[in-house]
Amino acid sequence: MTARRHGLRTTALALLGLAVVAGAAGAALRAALADDVINACRNKNSGALRVPAPGASCKGDETPLQWNVRGMAGPMGPAGPAGPASVSALEGSPCTTAAGSWGTILVQTAADGVVSFVCRAATYPDAPPQLVLNEIDYDRPGNDPAGFVELFNAGRGTADLGGLALVLVDGGTGQEYDTIPLAGTVLAEQFHVVPVDADDGAPDGVALMDTVTGTLIDALSYEGRIDEALIGGSVYSLVEGTPLPATVADSDVVVGSLARIPNGADTDDAASDWEFTTMVTPGNPNFPSG
Repeated sequence: MTARRHGLRTTALALLGLAVVAGAAGAALRAALADDVINACRNKNSGALRVPAPGASCKGDETPLQWNVRGMAGPMGPAGPAGPASVSALEGSPCTTAAGSWGTILVQTAADGVVSFVCRAATYPDAPPQLVLNEIDYDRPGNDPAGFVELFNAGRGTADLGGLALVLVDGGTGQEYDTIPLAGTVLAEQFHVVPVDADDGAPDGVALMDTVTGTLIDALSYEGRIDEALIGGSVYSLVEGTPLPATVADSDVVVGSLARIPNGADTDDAASDWEFTTMVTPGNPNFPSG
């Protein structure tokens, strides 16, 4: 029994000594790893390994050892498949939008030959988005510092704003006077507010455009009708169904806005869908005047 205890004690002391050696050699080991080669010393009696400090050598009762951190590089693998012959072949490739949604690549080539790539969030036939202009405040008592246009996704899928823009149109000339590129995504039943100081002429208008395809997504002509708005070189009507009556207008006397009521209502008839309300609610559901 005494011999067994002595053996256990000797083993424990040896392990403790190895741990102390390894701990003291930590800095030296890290330096050796940085060089991709480890130089060590093995004690001839105990078999303990020691990593000496850089530039130091093994002691008389130690045997020098050396090994590589990494093995030799293996043979080169086979060549991968050839890339696309043109950038247009990347159209439809999977990507991730800035907002983190899964999407596909849309390749755009400008007239000057500049190619750009847009990652558009995927849409699904059974859950399409439905973006609409939902509220606009273009005229306020006194100065006009806090105008806005609110978008609403009345559909069931996530709406990608990449490639879309708000276009403000001067009804007197039919010309666009401001274009605001949009970005990000709008979840179903959610709002997106764009700060903008739209004109309060008679008439004026705002359009939600897909600048990639040239598609007019939604529009509102207020304080009169705009049947021929020139946007991006093409002509569009900003009137949906029955024009909004000129008497239904934002006011510089009463705080209010033009809003779809009920919220998100879109029957393609402006006179039915829009009204003036004193309940200004950017980023929130619309309500009629209290």
